[in-house]
Amino acid sequence: METQIKQSYIKEIQYQTQMMNHLQRWLRNSIIFSSISLVLVLFGPSLHFALRIIGIISMIISILACFVIGLGLKNGKDNIQKIIDYIK
Repeated sequence: METQIKQSYIKEIQYQTQMMNHLQRWLRNSIIFSSISLVLVLFGPSLHFALRIIGIISMIISILACFVIGLGLKNGKDNIQKIIDYIK
C-alpha cells in the first residue's frame, strides 16, 4: 500500500476517534439530563404537577438520545476497526 494512502487512512482514523470522543461527551450529557429528569419525575409534583409531566417527556427524549448516540458509538468503533483491518 502506498504511504500516501496509508497516511490518509491514519488521518481518517484519528479524525473518527476524535468524533467518537465528542459522541462520548454527548452520551455523558444525555445521561446527566436523564438523571435530572428522574429527579423532576420523583420530586417535581411536590412543587407543581406540571414538573412531573415535563420530567417524563424530557426523560423519554434523553433516553432515546442515549440509544441513538450509543448506536453511533458502536458503528463508529466498528468502522474504525474495519479501517485498521484494511490497513494491515
